[in-house]
Amino acid sequence: MADFTAAQAAVVRIERAEEGRWDLSVISDSGVAMGHGVYLFQADHDDAEDEQAAALDFVREYGFRFERDAVVADGPDAFWAPLLPLDAA
Repeated sequence: MADFTAAQAAVVRIERAEEGRWDLSVISDSGVAMGHGVYLFQADHDDAEDEQAAALDFVREYGFRFERDAVVADGPDAFWAPLLPLDAA
């Protein structure tokens, strides 16, 4: 479990590290990476839905979620979304 508060966790970043691998990071409001995960996939599952589902599973482990319609592209192979506490409606 993370050692930071909901107020500190600002975004999740989803970034292609190499073919078949997306890196997932929880970034604090001060820009520090507070958690890191990796999503490995088969080539036929390389689409935004799968990466976002993996990122949702990843941030749930830290007690967060994000709205899929809030995901923002940050270049061709990078995305971010603001985090919300799991219990926020």
